[in-house]
Amino acid sequence: MANSGCKDVTGPDEESFLYFAYGSNLLTERIHLRNPSAAFFCVARLQDFKLDFGNSQGKTSQTWHGGIATIFQSPGDEVWGVVWKMNKSNLNSLDELFAWVQKKMVCRWSIKRS
Repeated sequence: MANSGCKDVTGPDEESFLYFAYGSNLLTERIHLRNPSAAFFCVARLQDFKLDFGNSQGKTSQTWHGGIATIFQSPGDEVWGVVWKMNKSNLNSLDELFAWVQKKMVCRWSIKRS
C-alpha cells in the first residue's frame, strides 16, 4: 500500500490497529456508528486491488438491496481509501459488520511514507 498525505502521528500501539477503509466506511459519521474510537490516520492507495460491488458470491445487501462495496486482487489496479487508527476494542464490531468477508480477502500491508 502506498499513501498520500499521511500525518506525522504514531502508528498503532498495543491498544490500537490501523484499518484501511473504502466505500461507506470513508465517512466519519458512518465509521463512528460502530467504531467510536476511529481517528483519521491518512489517505491511502491499495495497489493491485480493484473496487467492485457485490460480495464474493455476487450477493447484494439485505438492507438496501444494492451491491456491497468490496475489493479483490487485480494486478495493475488500485483502490483509494483512508486509514483509520482504531482501538482494539472495536475489532468485534468490524468482525460482525464484515462477517461475509472471506478470510483470504484479508491482507497484510505496510504504509510507505513519501
